[in-house]
Amino acid sequence: MIPFTHLKYTFVAATCMGLLISCGAKDSDKIGEAQLCLDKAVQGAAAGCMEKISGIESKGAYTLRCSAGFIDEGFTQPARFKSAFDALSTSGGLNTEAFFGVLAFNSKANSTANKNFASETYLNCTKSEAKGMMLLGSMATTATTLAALAVGGPYVNGAQPTPAQINGALTAALGDPVALAAIGSAVSTTYTASCLTGTKADAALCSQLDSALGPVDITNPTAVANAILTYWKNN
Repeated sequence: MIPFTHLKYTFVAATCMGLLISCGAKDSDKIGEAQLCLDKAVQGAAAGCMEKISGIESKGAYTLRCSAGFIDEGFTQPARFKSAFDALSTSGGLNTEAFFGVLAFNSKANSTANKNFASETYLNCTKSEAKGMMLLGSMATTATTLAALAVGGPYVNGAQPTPAQINGALTAALGDPVALAAIGSAVSTTYTASCLTGTKADAALCSQLDSALGPVDITNPTAVANAILTYWKNN
């Protein structure tokens, strides 16, 4: 499973020494301060911790920014991640849709703000170059894009779409050029690093991506989005 299951208490703490070693003296002090702040952060407070590393462009700094995005979104305890991945591993229909429903960012007051926040978090995760973070970030921004298209919304201020509503959003996304571009870009950017290079970041997710994208030109975001959305819709 992606190492975000214990995001706040295990993953962030485990990376601390590596971050400090990989940075210069002044940067390491700032990252250490941000690390300690993040360890204690609650939802809505993590962004303030990141002010301590403003201007630092190292992988370690982006690791913390990626983590901070998920903490500010409300993933401050393992339960929400566990709920998402439990849904993904459940056999039967709409398991992937249930995963996306839990993972979609919904803490902001409108869908555009949620999509922007998920996209920002995804970009920070990508710049960390940690394959698990990259994959999770791409799935979070994909889930949030789908939630914005789901009927019954907007899904804001903590509201979650149902698996059936996400299933309907998969069809809607296939006909939405903006959604296709966003989802295709996120998946194609991270797929090679997270699933095709070395150990797979997450066996279940990578298996789905492998099945959908095997014959697809992964440098073509629209083709990637069409393939993976169709796969999720039909499986």
